Amino acid sequence: MSIAAVFAIAVFGWWRWHSSQSSESDIRVCAPRGRPNLESRAYGEGRETRPAGPADDRAAVDAAFDFLDAQMDLQHGSLTIYSESGLPAYYPSGMIGDVGDISVAPELSRSPRSSRSSLRIQYRPSYRGQGWAGVYFLYPDQNWGQFPGRNLAGATRLAFWVCADHDTDAEFLVGGLRDPRFPYFDSLPKTSTGVIEVNSTWQRHEIDLRGRDLSSVIGGFAVVTRRHNYVAQSLFLDDVEIDLPSLDRPRFVQSYLAQGCPEGGLPGIAQVYDQALALLAFLARGQPDDLRRAELIARALVEAQHKDRTFKDGRLRNAYASGELIDPSFGTTRIPGAYDQEVQRYLEDENAVGSDTGNMAWAALALVQAHALLPVRDGRPYLDAALSLARWITENTEVEDPPGGFAAGLQGFEEAAGVPKGQQRKTYRATEHNIDLAALFEHLAEAVGPETADGHYWSAQAAHARSFVDKMRNDSAEAHHLWTGTGNATAINRSVIPLDAQTWAVLGTREPAGYSAALDWAMKNCTEKGSHDGFDFNCNDGDGAWWEGTAQVAAALHWLKRDKDAIPILARLRDAQLTSGAASGALPAASRCALTTGFDQSFRSGKTVPWVYPDWPHIGATAWFIFAALGVNPYFVQSPESPAR
Repeated sequence: MSIAAVFAIAVFGWWRWHSSQSSESDIRVCAPRGRPNLESRAYGEGRETRPAGPADDRAAVDAAFDFLDAQMDLQHGSLTIYSESGLPAYYPSGMIGDVGDISVAPELSRSPRSSRSSLRIQYRPSYRGQGWAGVYFLYPDQNWGQFPGRNLAGATRLAFWVCADHDTDAEFLVGGLRDPRFPYFDSLPKTSTGVIEVNSTWQRHEIDLRGRDLSSVIGGFAVVTRRHNYVAQSLFLDDVEIDLPSLDRPRFVQSYLAQGCPEGGLPGIAQVYDQALALLAFLARGQPDDLRRAELIARALVEAQHKDRTFKDGRLRNAYASGELIDPSFGTTRIPGAYDQEVQRYLEDENAVGSDTGNMAWAALALVQAHALLPVRDGRPYLDAALSLARWITENTEVEDPPGGFAAGLQGFEEAAGVPKGQQRKTYRATEHNIDLAALFEHLAEAVGPETADGHYWSAQAAHARSFVDKMRNDSAEAHHLWTGTGNATAINRSVIPLDAQTWAVLGTREPAGYSAALDWAMKNCTEKGSHDGFDFNCNDGDGAWWEGTAQVAAALHWLKRDKDAIPILARLRDAQLTSGAASGALPAASRCALTTGFDQSFRSGKTVPWVYPDWPHIGATAWFIFAALGVNPYFVQSPESPAR
């Protein structure tokens, strides 16, 4: 994966808020009901294991595609008001009644109905006031009528799950906001469940929306509860959804399915690198539904490129919000993050808004191959999008000095929407980025015509990237590997040796034999401790298996026509594949929670934290397993095997 991964800074605000709430003894746990929780488990613990099979085990591959399909459709069968696994369409920012007595925070340590957290609404009644309080979920955030609401025409019902720590009653409703001080109001009157009893068992309820005017809904959902003997109480909500399918729209695939590990992942994020892998995996199998899904992702990449809130220069962001692609009020692509109740606003993820060179390269690699492999459409939208990305890379990151190559991109927030100032250049150079770019530029030269002026330009850029990669070789007699790249100047960074620089060096060229020594070195030095068939992210560390990288090793061996060496690695991957529940068919990102990479992540505030992986089911790791099991190289999907050497 690209060196600048995402880190959910907004979640820390939620955790700080959560820690200030009542103690363990104040709350009874809600009894689980409905579909079982997804639990993070150590490798091999409590799971079925698949029998060893051939390298192209069709059942395992089909199961992996089933997970990608389900993950792609996860938030598009309905519109999410609240779900731990997705970003909301409405925000819990509208306090009503005794507003000082009620608060909202995610509940990370209790018994969520379906995932690792539910939304907790805590009511601590005072001896004064009206004796009731509630929360409206508003769109846009904190909108009481200053702006129009969402058009939910076509929706038939709102469904939700609720439980409570003490027996109580509450009312749940949609609409009804009409404040004469503001020009806009809900297009439907209050539509309610009426007052219902809530206890410690999860219960599902619905609100019928048929026949209602849903053309402008500001208050998408609300919860109201009243005082009972001045006892503090908490309501817990999960999977609050409006029946409004959007399965035919361009969209991204949520990168993770959140489970118990609290470190390393962000629910509701769609990393651009992962979108490229999913698109390429669908192209690799090439069944009719696969090609349909590949086209939806390709169209989403083009739409994200064209509808950025600030930049119109061809770049993409590192990540987008899963679920709804375009914010309906602003007409721009949504950025992932989390709603922080402490500051009463939605906080975007700082790494997501940047544009790392490697992520841009992978998106362009997917688009140029979509241009070649998807049915012909009017114009050439995917090739043009790939060319725009590539031009942005060369114009903003190319370096002309002795090491050469391309720098790492831009990070951080723009000053404001439409104001590009504020982002900072990342001046280090990564070997993996330049491997990606060499392959991308070769594709582009072929696509525009290798003998044209543009073709010669892209061939020269490919040579510039490849030259940097070759300068990162460590050709000592003891260790044939590639260094991670350079620091902010020209000195080689020797502090961490990442696995993917070794695997991608083989995969990113049609002449892989020249880099086979790096792969051989990695197979001896990059394994998890006590294993020969599971590989860690950072070599010489061994604190766990990074399943994406493990699959990269198997794919690289196939590209070198060393299938026999890949067999035990593929067997290990099949054994790590999840076989039950909503994650069935997935490969986790890592074999343990908080798998280290050896790298840190820095933020504009000056805060630096370790970059780690969760053990959540992951579309990136799953896609790499598909490549390895099918014997496909994602850099060159169209090639059935490596060229003769």
